[in-house]
Amino acid sequence: MNYFKLSLFSLILLLSFTQTASAFINVESIRKIKGEGFFGRSGLQASGQMGNTEKFTSQLSTTGAYRFEKNELLYIGNYKYGTSAKEKDTNQGSGHLRHTWGYINPLAYELFVQSEFDEFKELNSRNYLGGNLRFRLLASDAHVVYAGLGTFYEIEDFAGLDEDKDHFRANIYLSQVHNLSKTSSLFVTLYYQPQLDRMNNYRVRLQSGIDVQLTQVLSLSMTFNSSHDTGLPTGVKETDSDYLAGFTLTY
Repeated sequence: MNYFKLSLFSLILLLSFTQTASAFINVESIRKIKGEGFFGRSGLQASGQMGNTEKFTSQLSTTGAYRFEKNELLYIGNYKYGTSAKEKDTNQGSGHLRHTWGYINPLAYELFVQSEFDEFKELNSRNYLGGNLRFRLLASDAHVVYAGLGTFYEIEDFAGLDEDKDHFRANIYLSQVHNLSKTSSLFVTLYYQPQLDRMNNYRVRLQSGIDVQLTQVLSLSMTFNSSHDTGLPTGVKETDSDYLAGFTLTY
């Protein structure tokens, strides 16, 4: 890796932690890129309404990998901001770092750390450390399907609560990428994360989207995300969904 790429990698990695991560984030788009060294994708997505309803939501995200011959280091950063009737109603961010051993093998091993916040879910911070087994179920030119099974330890700080919450959760996921053509692909990832000592406290996260390559480096991306969390404070809605469209730059 030359000096420029090393500096860029270090800067983006630092930003991913200083901005802090909202939910687990799909990484298959970066994993489709073959070869060794540094790869990255950064995107800006937005949606809005004007007139009788004034609504604006924007999201800045970055994903990248530094890949060795057999192992892979991934980073993810995400920040989302929104307003409704000119009043702020969305302010959340996240940062994720993951190391995968044997990423090209049918069975791989992952270790990850993540931090996130969400002002309007009264979540000051949520930090966790965990590991996964990652199984390759299907790999062809048109389809790639992976499953993951693991656990993580998390510490949550909610506004208005005197003490932090800490517990272990299972982490079960299924991830699929479908190449619709040489220039477009569809991805869907589903996570199920129950608290191990209290199974009725769980999270379900759906992340899906389509990516259309416009040039070698520029893509049009559209995403739909939905999450259901039964462990939030009383009065906070358990289900959130959003959809966004924008552009992604690959470097």
